[in-house]
Amino acid sequence: MPPMDIQEIPADPEFDMFFYCEVAGENRIDRDTLEEIEERWERWSGHLHAFRLTNPQGGAQYLLLFMDKAVEDEIEGIWQDSPTSGLALHNLAISMVMSAAHGFIPELQEGRCAPLPKPGQAALDAFATLGLTWNPEGTVNRQYAVFTLYPYSGGCDICYLQESCPKAALER
Repeated sequence: MPPMDIQEIPADPEFDMFFYCEVAGENRIDRDTLEEIEERWERWSGHLHAFRLTNPQGGAQYLLLFMDKAVEDEIEGIWQDSPTSGLALHNLAISMVMSAAHGFIPELQEGRCAPLPKPGQAALDAFATLGLTWNPEGTVNRQYAVFTLYPYSGGCDICYLQESCPKAALER
C-alpha cells in the first residue's frame, strides 16, 4: 500500500473570546486571565500543526491538527501550581485546535461534530512519520488534537467513538 501524502497546511486561527467562554463554560473572563490567554494564544500559535493526509490512490482525505507536547507540558506544570490557571489554559488549547478545525471545516461552526474515523494502516504510518502514535481508545499521543475526514462527510455514523460518545448516546 503506498504511503499517504502528508501536506502541511497553514493554520492561523483567530482568538474568539466568545468561543473560548463556550469551551470553558464561563460567562465572562477577568482581565488578568484574558491577558494571560491572549499572550499564550500568540506564543502557542507556533506550536499548532495542521496536515492534510491524502490517500494517493484516491478516496479519503483527512485533517490532522495537533499541539506540540511542549504545550501539554506547560499546561501540566501550571496546573500543578494553580488548577484554576491550568484549567483556563487547558480550555485555551482546546479552543485553539477547535478554532483551527472550524476554519478548515465550516460545518463544525454549525454545531456538527468532527467525527473520528478509524485510521487504516496508511494513516497510522502517516502518524508515525509525524512522530505520533495511535492509541486503541481512539486518540493520538497528543492531548490537544483533531483527526477527522476532510472535507466534512458525516457525523456519528462514521465515528470511531460512536459507542462511547455521550452526544451520540443523547441523539439515539
